[in-house]
Amino acid sequence: MANNSLPLPGEIVVHDYRPQEKPIVNESLKVLQWNIERNYESEAIIKSIQDLDPDVILLQEVDIFCKRSGNRDHMQELCKSLELLGGFVCEFEELDSPIRKLRDAGGGVHGNAILSKHDIDFRVLEHRKDAYNWEIDGNKLKEPRKGKRYTLVGTVNASPLPPIVCYSVHLEVFTGIIGRINNFADIFEDAASIAEKYPHQIIGGDLNTMAHSIVRLSPKYACDRYRLMSLGDTESNWFDRHVMAVYRDPQHEYNLRLAAAGFPFSMAPIRVVRFIWRLLGSLKLFELVSGFDLETLKRARNPGFYDPWDPNEITLHNPDYFGLFKAKLDWTMVRCMHVGQKWIGNRDYSVSDHAYLMVKVKPDSQDKLDMVQHVWDFRRKQWQPNKSAPYWRSTIGVSILILVLTLVSQWILYITGPLL
Repeated sequence: MANNSLPLPGEIVVHDYRPQEKPIVNESLKVLQWNIERNYESEAIIKSIQDLDPDVILLQEVDIFCKRSGNRDHMQELCKSLELLGGFVCEFEELDSPIRKLRDAGGGVHGNAILSKHDIDFRVLEHRKDAYNWEIDGNKLKEPRKGKRYTLVGTVNASPLPPIVCYSVHLEVFTGIIGRINNFADIFEDAASIAEKYPHQIIGGDLNTMAHSIVRLSPKYACDRYRLMSLGDTESNWFDRHVMAVYRDPQHEYNLRLAAAGFPFSMAPIRVVRFIWRLLGSLKLFELVSGFDLETLKRARNPGFYDPWDPNEITLHNPDYFGLFKAKLDWTMVRCMHVGQKWIGNRDYSVSDHAYLMVKVKPDSQDKLDMVQHVWDFRRKQWQPNKSAPYWRSTIGVSILILVLTLVSQWILYITGPLL
């Protein structure tokens, strides 16, 4: 591919460097999830993947012809070196500009990818809302861009196994919990719409669940009310408890935990929230309080995914901020498949600023498909060791926030008292 034929945002590029002989298919597939940080360490990335030998690879931050990563077509190099079929969706045209730092130098395109030993049918999922307007505000970050966030979807056909739908997603970092959940809810909606035909699914990605700890003090990375309203919890735990834990039950049209801002109603029975909703005859109050519109509240219900990693798992430990910030940014959410083994690596962050996650999955048989919700509930409990920990953390957070609000209100009354 020449530089003058770079894909536009939202377009897909496909390369196929697989050998003629078909790969041997066992009863399980190894699926690797990794944010490879713009291919800065391209040779080490390829070597790591070769050693892992995954069947399916979900990648974020793939560069094509960007100056910062050597002006190389890293997507083609990955497919060629690994002898795989791969699809790349362009999210951004990285504009070449003197305001960029050398490490951020543009000139090419950037996006997400899915690679596999097996046949894949690719498509692009476009999100309903933009979490950040890069074309208008990119200059403020000294990273001028054209484009927006897209999720790449690939249906992997590894016969005799059933088709497996894979999502490679990279949620926005320069927003907050509201912007990220608005976008992620679109993936749940898409997955639910095809679940009857394609029950076996996996979502892999960098969800940038990072609005906690010292990041709460940064309006650059924590841009909404949840910098305070999730106080006492990590964003990954908050996300797990208020999105992943809410099953898409046809009897309940909306995610009421999310509608109530997850705070403080997460510690009260859902029936209390439902009672207030029926009393008012509308969810408008909850839309205003939570910041989520009705469509997001409807979409952000889990159609049966579980993550086999602890919500407290660390996949990024940023040396900035005196090394105080660490978080689970990366996820492997599995639907209607059993996770037999899992691996985490690059814990020294020498190859990328993210750890990789890999899971070995086996598609469920029909008897398990016939009781999806029961199996989902069992697997969530199996893989969630922290149990009540998020609840006491939220209790602490609620208590601190109430104390702060009480002190502020008393101070205001003290100041304005003589004027009344």
